[in-house]
This record gives sequence, C-alpha cells and structure tokens, in this order.
Amino acid sequence: MNVKNELVWWNYDFNVMMKKWLMDNAPDLVDKFNNTTLKEKQIQWEGGMNSYGTRVASYQHLIDRERKINLYYNTTPNIKWIPFQEWPQKLFSECVFESAKSIADKGKTIDLFWSGGLDSNLMLIAFNELGLHKQLRVIMGGPPETPYLFDKIIRGRIDYVLDETETLSNTYSLAKPDQHVFVAGSEADPLFGAKGTLTTFENTDTNLFNQWNTKRRFVSCNRIFRFISNYQGDKIDVDNQKSFFHHPEIEKFAINKVLSNEMVYYDLTHEGWGHKNVWHLNAGYNDDAESQKHYLKCKMPLRDFVYDFTKNKDISYDMKKGVSEFRMRFVKSNKVKFKQNFLRVIAITDDGSIINRENFYEYDWTRYIATT
Repeated sequence: MNVKNELVWWNYDFNVMMKKWLMDNAPDLVDKFNNTTLKEKQIQWEGGMNSYGTRVASYQHLIDRERKINLYYNTTPNIKWIPFQEWPQKLFSECVFESAKSIADKGKTIDLFWSGGLDSNLMLIAFNELGLHKQLRVIMGGPPETPYLFDKIIRGRIDYVLDETETLSNTYSLAKPDQHVFVAGSEADPLFGAKGTLTTFENTDTNLFNQWNTKRRFVSCNRIFRFISNYQGDKIDVDNQKSFFHHPEIEKFAINKVLSNEMVYYDLTHEGWGHKNVWHLNAGYNDDAESQKHYLKCKMPLRDFVYDFTKNKDISYDMKKGVSEFRMRFVKSNKVKFKQNFLRVIAITDDGSIINRENFYEYDWTRYIATT
C-alpha cells in the first residue's frame, strides 16, 4: 500500500532542496513541481504579494483551507474554513475573550510571542483580564515596544524570556512546542485589512477584497509555525500551534466588517510607507512615513479593545505600524546590514517531526506529494 504523508509547514529552503531531490530521485514529478510553483505565485500575487522574481519566504507554504485547489504537497488545514457570509453579531471583546479562553482551556502553558505592538498587546491584555496570566510564558525578541504594559502586567507576575541578542535565530528557538501551546499575533494584519508586506512592493492589483480573502483562504493555516523555526528538538505536538486571531468568532467578526463595508484596508506596498530600505536601516520602524496617518484609522476594533482595558491612548489609537521582526533581521545603521541568523527547521510533518537540512535526505518525499 502506498502510504501518504502530510506536511503542516515548510519554507523556501525546503522547496529549493525538494526540487533538487526530485531531479535526482523522481524526475517524472519535476514538471508538476514547476507548474505548481507557478500556480502558487499567482495565488500569492492575488493575495497582494509581489511573488514574481521575489523570494517570498513566509508565503511559500500555501494550504487551501477550502480544500478545493490541490497544490503540491499533501496537507490538511489546521484551521477550519469559515465561509464568507453574514454571521450573528457579537461584540469584538466577546470574540477576543472566547479565543483566549479556548487556548487556555487546553490546560497547557501558553508561550506568547509578545513584541509590545498593537496585536500582541491585545492578546496579553485578553489573557490577563481573564485571570490567565499565571498560565503565560511571554517570549520577547528584545525590549518591548510598550514598556508601560511590561511594568503593569508582566513584571513580577508573569514568567517571561527576553532575547537580549534580538535575533531571529535565538527568539525562534525559545518556545517549547513539544510541551506548550504557542501563539503570536502575525495573523492580525492580513485578517484586518492589510495588503502585502513592506518588502513586497510593485503589486499593482487593486482588488483589496480579493487580496483579503485570498490570504484568509491560503495563508492563514500555518504562519505561526515560523516562530519555532529554530527549535532545537526533533519533534513537536502540531496541535500546540494555536491561532488567536483566526478563532472562528474573531474571523466571523472580520467577515461581517467586510460585508458591511466597514473594513478599513491598508496597502503596505504603497509608496507612502517609504522605501523598504528605510525600514531596514531603522530596524523595523518608520514613524514619519506618510501612510502612518491612514494606518491610525485601521484595525479600530483592536485599538478600541486595547483602550477600553488600559485607557492609554498612546498604545491604542496612537500606535503606529512597526515590524518587530525587522529588528531581529537588521542592524540599525546608516547602511543595510543583516544580522547573522540561521534557522534550523525547514519543514514540519503531520506527526510533528522536525525536518532540517541534514535529515531531509532520510525521507522518501514522493509519499508527501499530492497525486491529484
């Protein structure tokens, strides 16, 4: 019997190695690989990315939540598809607390990646308001953007780990995905109206709804796995990856906002954000960018939630766009300078096995390739 296995996450480097492996071991599957790559690039473009001629590492692993389009690998979405239709109205705070409670109900320690930006602040506040702070283990990739919340909520109350090196290779090794559930706020931007990223300029597609729904459908399933991409173990519990912002009730809330034309989109590829090199030179920040003015009108449900529970305007309505990952990738200087980062994990299988550059060659990858 031909046993089929699945992947839950993979990155650009995995695909590079896979193509070479296919050429050496299964040349009859190379054409399908190339054709699927072109299909994925088209999907990425429709999602607001500039995927042609650009390495789009965080968007290389597409999984169709609707399960209608077969891409290259056998996969199963780990986030249930929520149809685009009107849903019963709920307060946003109700949806947020339902998400936090569902994660805590697993009864495990929660590794919370917290930068101190708007999205991660919302998660921290939600867990704290529910009295779940003792279940948290906060992971910080450097000094927080909002020291006010660190002093008010975390210091002396919550277990935390601070990566003083401010590098991806260290921060992305700190979670314990074999034991703890882990959450991050990276899904909030695409779900609440963002087109593209600050490094994917020149996407000329203007259909913001289609971009929003394409990302929701193909990108949502597995983005958070990158936060453990330098995990040093050999196996994880794949069920420990938890999506905070794609909890069904939060996603239904976002769908209702789109249906009622209340979603305020923001185009991270717009020239108003300034050249990407400015963001790299400043290690993730550009407060003077013209588009920051519009951004302050976006993600208002999140801003309202943070303000309601803190009464602090600076960290809610005045919180500008930052990219905390950039400060772990780039050295702040007068020329673009990358930090040294080596990420060990290139893929994760459905049984939680960690694939790296060494054990990659121990697998028969034909069992992971979709046949239809």
